[in-house]
Amino acid sequence: MQREHASELFNIVIDTSSNVQVDGLNIQSAATSPNTDGIHVEQSTGVTITNTYIKTGDDCISIGQGTQNLWIEKVTCGPGHGISNGSLGKSANEAGVQNVTVKNVAFSGTTNGLRIKSWERSSNSFAKQIVFDGATMDNVKNPIIIDPHYCPHNEGCPTENSGVKISNVVYKNIKGTSATQVAVDFSCSASAPCQGISMTNVELTYQGQPVKSSCEHAFGSATGTMVPSSCLQSSGSSNRRLMAFVSNN
Repeated sequence: MQREHASELFNIVIDTSSNVQVDGLNIQSAATSPNTDGIHVEQSTGVTITNTYIKTGDDCISIGQGTQNLWIEKVTCGPGHGISNGSLGKSANEAGVQNVTVKNVAFSGTTNGLRIKSWERSSNSFAKQIVFDGATMDNVKNPIIIDPHYCPHNEGCPTENSGVKISNVVYKNIKGTSATQVAVDFSCSASAPCQGISMTNVELTYQGQPVKSSCEHAFGSATGTMVPSSCLQSSGSSNRRLMAFVSNN
């Protein structure tokens, strides 16, 4: 069954729940409407979101604190801000996110694709055991991004390094087009470097120009086809910023 739903704020919120199934929804908000997340999940476990189309002015799906065992599959997003783990770490003792699978999703004209975002302040929060397996990007500004500098509207932003620990994140079978030259951006925190990032078979292009990846404090490995080339560092490497370039030709 398909349902159409529009909202002036969050469209659907799943909070403090377990074993919820969401299937076959059609969620639409204006591309210019703020805070209209399509589906927001937090403090919940065993949620499944499948076969859903989301057009919105904010995150198509946002994954908040305390989320565990979340399965997202066959979701189409755009316009919107992508599928986001976070924002995390707004408070010092915030619960983390773990065991999230995002599979066979598509993004069109979004500002982000697969995103992990955290506040720039001290926190005991975390994001771990995240799997992104199968994604198609169509003119997406930030197809793959880890952003530890989240601060909406750049107002009253904290100035600390993010304390959110990001680890064991898998990206595989991701292809399509980027709307910017930096298609992969892992700007991880100096206080909590990203650990255990794994990339396999990523193929992204940008308007016939060389496409880039950018890494800071990001550790992991890459195998298979990698366009752009991986900038991930192996354990024990220095924490300098690295940028990799590869031509689309």
